Amino acid sequence: MAATSQQELTPFSWGEISLTQTTYVNGVPHPTRQAMGEWLEYDDPQKAIDNILARNPHIERHSIPLNLRALDGKMRDTLVYHPIGFLLIVMESGQPKAKAMKEAVAEFVWSFAGPRALSNKERMERMKHRRTLILDLCKTGDAAAREAFIADLSEVSLELGLPVPAALSVRQLSLPV
Repeated sequence: MAATSQQELTPFSWGEISLTQTTYVNGVPHPTRQAMGEWLEYDDPQKAIDNILARNPHIERHSIPLNLRALDGKMRDTLVYHPIGFLLIVMESGQPKAKAMKEAVAEFVWSFAGPRALSNKERMERMKHRRTLILDLCKTGDAAAREAFIADLSEVSLELGLPVPAALSVRQLSLPV
């Protein structure tokens, strides 16, 4: 695992969420697997989260490797998870706390990962880009290009705080297969 920077782990609290090991990346708290497992009240926190990740490898896209100073003072390469990764782990957990705290975790994610304020110029540029993506998506017959346009359209829509268009399937758009 290649470390991208050197930082320290610290405790973090937000509302009903208290995590023992987090670090900030661009102002956003990123917890460790250990911290998430402890918060979810697993007997073996790290192993439990590792099991969830083994069943759901897509969650790893929401992690980054860092060289962190652990609470014991030692430097270690470890993965930390963006709040969206934390949410996905909570959604996959069968723990009673996970079931009870889904709404609190969603609000936590929204506060750190929701749409940022855009200037009028940025908003207009994104709206124009979104319309272009929709038009390009409707014109293309290439499956790989459609997938790329859909991914870009989803990202731009979320940046604007708009819902991702529901009619993104091939059948709904009447696109050739």
